[in-house]
Amino acid sequence: MFEQYLVCEDGFRNVVEDGQTVGFEVKLRIPYYRGIALSLINSIDLEVDNQFYSHDDMIFSVETGSFPYHEISTVINNRWEFGEKATLFVKKSGGLEAGTHKVHAVVNLRISYLPWPNIGDDTKQITLEPDKVLE
Repeated sequence: MFEQYLVCEDGFRNVVEDGQTVGFEVKLRIPYYRGIALSLINSIDLEVDNQFYSHDDMIFSVETGSFPYHEISTVINNRWEFGEKATLFVKKSGGLEAGTHKVHAVVNLRISYLPWPNIGDDTKQITLEPDKVLE
């Protein structure tokens, strides 16, 4: 339904901590017309330049908190609201090279009143923004 808006063109950047590039971030919008509790996310899959990234290396953040990927299924009191740009951090030593990258995301949601999953699938060519330094 809202798949074309899933991958955001802003917020795609490497993350630097203590002078070291530790990974990268991509912003995602929910591929649904309503917000949902994070526990209703079945899966989030990410490929950059045809390289798949492990869920073990992901942290998912919304306005109300950040959670390691494998904890999302237990998060019932935090929501991903419609229109909110969630941040998916991927741990990757050295981050990504400067330039434009093919970013492909698939978000699979469990909707209580639907007998099938709601799956959003979007691919965009986006350019890395300047590094984000975390303290």
